[in-house]
Amino acid sequence: MSRLAPFTLQPILVPRPWGGSKLFEYGKDLPADTHIGESWEVADLPQGVAPTVENPSNVVLDGPFAGDRLGDVVLRAEEALLGSVSPTADGRFPMLFKLLDAREHLSVQVHPPAEYVTDHPDARLKTESWYVVEAVEGGVLYLDVEPGVTKHDVDEVLGTGGIVPLLRKVPAVAGAFHHIPAGLIHALGAGTLVAEVQTPSDTTFRIYDWSTEYGRTPRELHTGPAKASIRIDPPEAYSREATTDSSVRDLVSNEHYWMKEHRPDGRGDLTATAGPVVMNVTAGSLALGEIELTKGSTAIVPASSDVRSFESTPGTVCVEMGF
Repeated sequence: MSRLAPFTLQPILVPRPWGGSKLFEYGKDLPADTHIGESWEVADLPQGVAPTVENPSNVVLDGPFAGDRLGDVVLRAEEALLGSVSPTADGRFPMLFKLLDAREHLSVQVHPPAEYVTDHPDARLKTESWYVVEAVEGGVLYLDVEPGVTKHDVDEVLGTGGIVPLLRKVPAVAGAFHHIPAGLIHALGAGTLVAEVQTPSDTTFRIYDWSTEYGRTPRELHTGPAKASIRIDPPEAYSREATTDSSVRDLVSNEHYWMKEHRPDGRGDLTATAGPVVMNVTAGSLALGEIELTKGSTAIVPASSDVRSFESTPGTVCVEMGF
């Protein structure tokens, strides 16, 4: 098996009505007069799966596959890239990783769990996790519902502002982590920037879109599919508080992906794994083989790479993801 060096990808910038311009500070070349809500850092979805993205597979920026799509790398060098990790059922890279900039509240939404997907093959399972990179003072996340709220209570107000008082507000704190399994009602609050790792899916059911509050053009709501997908208090959901300890911290590990936070003291080691890892820098910078990653930058380290460590500047924080 030939070896592949770490490589970077051209981010896919996605306009959203709730987006802003904060991603410019994270190295993204934002278009003028456009609210960019998402930077798809690692994406390899089939065309047509993400209706708002023309080609949801990143272009490789360096190495022998420069200019090709990430899907081409999977097709032509699957073993070198993925090692023991299987591609998706349609032969794609099995992770979607984004940076989200919420200038305004995102829609209140839910993603389909496995039982919904089984009966609706046009939907794709979507479980995700948020690592909070930045948050304004007083910012909140909406995660699940308040204690005592029932599924019946939620069903009664789907599609209306009556859902808002039922939602559980969680303070948005930089460095905190929140796991959002499929079926959990959630919304990213205004003034928050997160790194989001998820299963490779763009299936989202909007419950409420804050159109009145923000004067936004109303978008389609999906109350029927949402009603069938919502799970109240799913046991897999949890949060981890922020820390400033110089260490490697496990954030999540499930059947789809894992994520760790690194706060290295000049040098760090990648996780020993038989598959690829994805590295994103949220503060500072680091050298990963021949590649330098600055704030906001992302790289894939293929399974066959001999790069297993990195050198970092003081104050660097990064997240590492794998399978």
